[in-house]
Amino acid sequence: MKKLLLWLLGILVALVLLVYIFVFSPIGNAIFKPIVQSQINKHSPLPLTLDRFSLGLTSTHIVLKNGEKLIIDLSGSYNLFTLGVDFDLFVDANDISLFGEMAGIELAGAFEVRAKAVGKVFDELVVSATSDIARSTSVFNATLYDLMPTKITAQISAMRIDELLAMLGQKPYVSGVLGLQADITGTQDKEPNFNGQATLAITQGGFSKELIQKDFDIEIPRTSWNANLSAIFDMDTIKHNLVFNANVGRIISSGDTQLSPLLTKSTYSINLSDISAFTPLVGTKIRGAFRTNGEVIGGASQMKISGKSDIAESNTTYTALLESFSPKKIAFDSKGLKLEQVFFMLYLPKYATGLEDASGEIWDLDKGISAQVISSLKGMVIGDTIKREFDLAMPNTPFSYKSNVRLQKGVGEADFILESSLANLALNPIKIDLSSTTIATPYTITIPNLKALKFLTGIELLGKLEANGKVKIAQSIEADFHTQSLGGQLDAKLNGDDFSAKLNDLDTLSLLKMAQYPQIFSAKANGELTYNLAKQSGNLHAVLSQGHFMKNDLSNLLQQYVKFDLTGLVFNSVGIDSQINKLNLVSTFSAKSGDFSMHGDNILTDLEKGTINAKLKTAIKQDSVDVHINGALSAPQIEVDFSELVRKKAGQVIQNEIDKQIDKHKDKAIDALKGLFQ
Repeated sequence: MKKLLLWLLGILVALVLLVYIFVFSPIGNAIFKPIVQSQINKHSPLPLTLDRFSLGLTSTHIVLKNGEKLIIDLSGSYNLFTLGVDFDLFVDANDISLFGEMAGIELAGAFEVRAKAVGKVFDELVVSATSDIARSTSVFNATLYDLMPTKITAQISAMRIDELLAMLGQKPYVSGVLGLQADITGTQDKEPNFNGQATLAITQGGFSKELIQKDFDIEIPRTSWNANLSAIFDMDTIKHNLVFNANVGRIISSGDTQLSPLLTKSTYSINLSDISAFTPLVGTKIRGAFRTNGEVIGGASQMKISGKSDIAESNTTYTALLESFSPKKIAFDSKGLKLEQVFFMLYLPKYATGLEDASGEIWDLDKGISAQVISSLKGMVIGDTIKREFDLAMPNTPFSYKSNVRLQKGVGEADFILESSLANLALNPIKIDLSSTTIATPYTITIPNLKALKFLTGIELLGKLEANGKVKIAQSIEADFHTQSLGGQLDAKLNGDDFSAKLNDLDTLSLLKMAQYPQIFSAKANGELTYNLAKQSGNLHAVLSQGHFMKNDLSNLLQQYVKFDLTGLVFNSVGIDSQINKLNLVSTFSAKSGDFSMHGDNILTDLEKGTINAKLKTAIKQDSVDVHINGALSAPQIEVDFSELVRKKAGQVIQNEIDKQIDKHKDKAIDALKGLFQ
């Protein structure tokens, strides 16, 4: 038994020695130093070198450096059994440009921090610090008992906010001089009870016009401000009063906060004539006036923020419920929101004017978002803005829409109906999946007057169009399109930039009438169209059947000079092949019926200018003529070249006359020939 105890004691001593060797001895320090350095490299926002690492049983000395720009020196003694400590910390930042690099700006200057902690960790511990950080004169003293503060005094004067933000790795969009006075005493009770007061004041406040312009590409007006925050500690309650005064308005908040449990009842009021300087806080370009007021009631477990606002000249009320300071549910109701004011606030062109009403609730913000939102709007699209921004000559267009969105944890449906003088569109129901950013919906669209869409189509069309299909928006857009408004069936698909369409028995007279071209040929068109939206190029292959020419200049000319009735023919398998480049077509055309045929290559059509240039080789039985078609598509000039036919006919007439004369004087001709050889 004795040997066993001695053996166990020996093992224990050996383990202690091993722990000492691998942790507290120079050998152990040498082993752990690269491990600590690797963790510093991984987590430190600044490049730091572990210059010294000494960890003993009763003392330590650690030095971190960034060249000569930054030195952090921690040294002192401690007792592992009594948990007594006597530490000194010295931070010597000789060149704060190091922090400027972290924040992405230029900084110059230096600061020091000297701190000391003396006492026992779970008994009385006194912490004191002095610093000239951010060019301030700062003194801090605190007495803790069982790690609970029993007395805190602080005095800060002339601290530069822009430098402080940069040292914290934040861009200094805000500047000012901060001062703080605090004298607070507490009890040693388990529940926090404090008496005293603290006052924070910021003077000479401003916003960095240069930095905001550089990062957000906007120019803000000169904005100066100052702020005062006073807090009176009365046992477990803090009464606060905040006043932010600026040349663009005021922010006020006051109320009472109970420390245990953490509960507050506060009011707030924001009245600002221009919020452009607050762009960095919002994270996007914003401007215009903003006013709101309300109250905050609750604590850490549940808090309610409610208020009203006239944002974008609306009448808006809102309520937000928070749990553990995270949004739980948001409800809002907005009446008369001015659309043009929203565009102005977001630095967008005034695409439209209008008034919008919207109300709804949003919840499950951490679970994909659930929502029930209803909105409606009546407005006017501004044609001048559309022309300036998109080079589209769109007229001023009144419109209205209604929508209803229903989501359950990121998945749901929506209905959307748009009515305007140009088109009516219904999307119902829209399938939404926020997890995959997918939207899919059937649609119906009615365009009562295609002529009004010339600014979009590039050509003037007549008539109306009714169509339906489905649209899916994910990583790309997929859609199909079906209509019978063209005297037949047109089925089209869009997949990303690739557009294709199938033509089934389309009526050419309906198409020509819609395009306002002469209705010279009646047929049923079948074929395929492919077009790439990005390249703006494609191909058309069509076959016309059951076709016949209507009376036109060409048929009249053929009837007059050739005595040929073109309108009496029936054409099948008429071929049209076109290469499309934007609104320019290069085509081939071929048609045949009985003894009549017509063929043309390199037929040039400019749909934007509405012109055509074509030469058609035309054969009538054994004869041929050239047909030239030039000029405007709506009234082309047709010229028929009969010269070859005339020459052929003239030759035939002459030959016939010669033959007649030879037959008539045949005997005399023979006698004359005989006389020549006698």
